[in-house]
Amino acid sequence: MTGPGFWQQVAWAFRKDLRVELRGGETLWAATPFAALALLLVPLAIGTETALLRRIGPGMLWLVVLLFGMTVTLRPASIETRAVRDLLALSGLDPATGFLGGSLASSVLLFGVTVILTPVMIVLYAPAGIVGWWWLLPMAGAGAVALGLLGTLIRSLVTGLRTRTSLAPLLAVPPAIPVLLATTQGTDSVIAGRSTISWLLLLVAMDLALVVVGVLLAGRLDDTSR
Repeated sequence: MTGPGFWQQVAWAFRKDLRVELRGGETLWAATPFAALALLLVPLAIGTETALLRRIGPGMLWLVVLLFGMTVTLRPASIETRAVRDLLALSGLDPATGFLGGSLASSVLLFGVTVILTPVMIVLYAPAGIVGWWWLLPMAGAGAVALGLLGTLIRSLVTGLRTRTSLAPLLAVPPAIPVLLATTQGTDSVIAGRSTISWLLLLVAMDLALVVVGVLLAGRLDDTSR
């Protein structure tokens, strides 16, 4: 009898990681409220000059998503024990499917955080409204996927290290800078009424590159972590 197929394993890994996060409530009850509060504090600190707030709004949105969202994405690296990793290996789980399933779960969580925070950003930083606001949805999706893939890749890299809790954020932030720039510029283009298709295509290209890198390295990183 053959085992579950590749995409069945991906679906199982996705459900596992998503279930763990939803049961813990880290995203819903901790990261998201604090992220929204961070967006609220900036206008209180710098004043209510509309032009300035409109200019920094996209950057603040994605900076907050990066800092708070990546914390959620990297959290399983600090709670996953060696026994759990050995059990998954003995069950025949393909490391590539674990990477893709974990990345998909992280991307869904980050997309949810971004969707919740985007109206907050619009109200606080661009109260006059946004023409073509529907472009924010694919931008949020592509950005969340990029950060989810990157966070899962870094999580695989540091799993098993004693310093993983402090090392993971330090490793995650530098490669996330291109994603931060692309999402910020793309969101700024939407707010300004300019075309955002080039930034969206750039993010999609980053997503594909991270998928390829993660799948190719998944087996080697899994062996290293055990």
